[in-house]
Amino acid sequence: MALTVRRPEHKLVLKSGAVLWMPASTVVASLSDPDIYAQSTSKLYPLGSKLEFADGRVFRYGKFGETSTTPPIARFVANANLCPGATGGSAYGYEGTIDAALAVGATTVVINDTTDRVENFYEDGMLAVYPSGHFVEYRIAGSEPATSVDDVTIYLDDINGLQTALAITDGITAYPSMFSLMNYADAVGYETPIGMVLCNGMTSGSYAWVQRRGRAIVTPTAYFGDSTNERLAMYWQDGTIATAASADPSLGHMIIGYLSQRTQSGYGDLEVWLTLE
Repeated sequence: MALTVRRPEHKLVLKSGAVLWMPASTVVASLSDPDIYAQSTSKLYPLGSKLEFADGRVFRYGKFGETSTTPPIARFVANANLCPGATGGSAYGYEGTIDAALAVGATTVVINDTTDRVENFYEDGMLAVYPSGHFVEYRIAGSEPATSVDDVTIYLDDINGLQTALAITDGITAYPSMFSLMNYADAVGYETPIGMVLCNGMTSGSYAWVQRRGRAIVTPTAYFGDSTNERLAMYWQDGTIATAASADPSLGHMIIGYLSQRTQSGYGDLEVWLTLE
């Protein structure tokens, strides 16, 4: 079943003062004003769509992979897709080869993915290719469904297609969107937080906007900024934030932003300027 890749040629300036960018996708998008405080059971925009406000706040559109009451209490959600090639990672993507050799300019790629896939499983994902002399990634606009077969057809976003020919012996890795499986961020040390949930619910299979940049309150493990030089906000293992002393970035802990407010001795705060993009 061939899908149509739609390529929006304009960004939308909304009444709220925000600007909406929708990437190439096989999804028929809604033109309604986005609601950053609500989730929906229907898919209104392509995965990865970007919503930016004049004050610097940036949101991305994604899908929840679980039901939880925790992220709405100002905690992070994370990309729950396990990397392809890891034990059990085949359910979340593909690492292997293509079905047939492809010439420069090809915009559809058939991969030898042996897992059943729903339509657009790879939407907003990335295809990494490793031909001789040119390793690169291409954004995936969408993918066809595949059941009981060992190949999946994916559609590349770039209208110029492949920049280098691919042989069937060249390795590839197909990653789903970072925003296709957003779960409560609680896998200690092995996940990357991708945003803050502002809606008042989080239901598996529903869609919502998550904040990635700008001012936001984030639950701290303990309020900080009440001592000197406690400005960096670090990601902590339960979706909260901690100080750099507690979550040392030199040990691999992730910086998610910095305190936005002036604090004082003995009194910290929880408003952060997020810097996830």
